Amino acid sequence: MPRMKPVDKIDILRKKREQIEAQLKAAEAIEKEAARKADTRRKVIAGALAVEHMEKNPASEFAKVLTRLLDEYVTRPYDRALFPNLLTENPETPPAAPPSSAFTHAAEPITESV
Repeated sequence: MPRMKPVDKIDILRKKREQIEAQLKAAEAIEKEAARKADTRRKVIAGALAVEHMEKNPASEFAKVLTRLLDEYVTRPYDRALFPNLLTENPETPPAAPPSSAFTHAAEPITESV
């Protein structure tokens, strides 16, 4: 087998480096996605726990603080409709449509026909 020219060896090594960089980038993206999913799951579990506690113990200090925080920070009508105790508008009015950037898999608000 003939010996490679230095230029050919450099080209081969650069191609290998590009492949390794692409593999590294893909592995980092997978790790980042897994961390994002774990963070979302953690928040969902904590939120569910907080809401359940608030519903079971509505007179507790925790429920009062959580209700105050939700009232202060949940400002969009569509989001506020998810928390009936926050509705300061007419409860007969259906919630506003979600913004166009909302997730497409989100459940549509249920409105009763009269």
